Amino acid sequence: MKKVLIVTTIQNTITAFLIPHIKFLEKKGYKVILATNVFKKLPEELENNEWINIPFSRNPFSISNFRAIKEMRNLFKKEKFELIHFHTPVAAFLGRYAAMREKQRNIIYTAHGFHFFKGAPLINWLIYYTLEIIASRWTDKLVTINEEDYHRAKSFKLREGGKVYKVSGVGLDIGRYQNGDGEKIKRELFIGGNEKTILMVGELNKNKNQIQLLNILEKLKLKGKNVRGVFVGVGEQEKKLREIAKEKRIRVNFLGYRRDITDIVASSDILCSMSYREGLPRNLMEGMCQGKPLVVTNIRGNRDLVLEGENGYLVDVNEVEEASKKIIDILENKELYEKLSKNSSEYVKKYSIEKVLEEMKEVYKIEKNSYSQS
Repeated sequence: MKKVLIVTTIQNTITAFLIPHIKFLEKKGYKVILATNVFKKLPEELENNEWINIPFSRNPFSISNFRAIKEMRNLFKKEKFELIHFHTPVAAFLGRYAAMREKQRNIIYTAHGFHFFKGAPLINWLIYYTLEIIASRWTDKLVTINEEDYHRAKSFKLREGGKVYKVSGVGLDIGRYQNGDGEKIKRELFIGGNEKTILMVGELNKNKNQIQLLNILEKLKLKGKNVRGVFVGVGEQEKKLREIAKEKRIRVNFLGYRRDITDIVASSDILCSMSYREGLPRNLMEGMCQGKPLVVTNIRGNRDLVLEGENGYLVDVNEVEEASKKIIDILENKELYEKLSKNSSEYVKKYSIEKVLEEMKEVYKIEKNSYSQS
């Protein structure tokens, strides 16, 4: 049986996003081996797969990454793979280097959002852009998931015959996210019948920029609007955000880590993302499954999901006044709300797991274009 190797920096990437891709390859008759930093119980769906524990660190300068390179090279010396598919920046760079040294072929890298982008800090460009330029020369196929990354990647010099692709993310099981018990959440949070809620889902950190929504909520309060903010996620910014919300005397709920996201989405009126950087935000797609209008920052990834005035609105990072006006328009114009809602439900279909796996068939081309050395 021909073997495929999937490599990620940490186990969570495989568990959260790649199980349908692995099952797809297995249905094609391939044995899928997983190399990552294994640190917790394996998912039930992948218990029978072969897992190889590689000491990758998310810190690109960690000394453990030198051991990871050595172990990857040893793996490539022992095994021959039909293709090797890398995800996440650190594993992708170190792994592609090891693969190049051992003369492996059919090397694929899926970039879930380059760390260099319009508006990124100079240090990101100096480090990550330089590393990607180097690693691209060891790559046969480079997969991107948003327009900005796709156009930039087309300027990279891949191996002879290499190609850059754009696919619609990692794929979403739309049916799983279409329904939720919003009334349950409204009872839990004591949300009044006339009260509107704005939801943000994501780690509570500087990049996700929850403070922008807190400032927007303050503006809405000053305008006399009956609106509450709901935040799902944990992170190092939680204490600071709670203090800011208390100082502003605005109505917010910090729900921490939750498994009932579909119920929370169902209870909300608008989904927001105020991030500085995104690849292709899954939390917004989950909201689109239930037809939620979106108000998001005008950045890479968000721009791929939101068509201005069609299923939501794009606002500048840290902008408050215009964002509050857009939210008021959505909440107080029933016809506009219904239009945005309908379009959200329709637009999300292009990101379904079925469509993404069809796109990945073109990337893999296993039967037609094999680089196997066996």
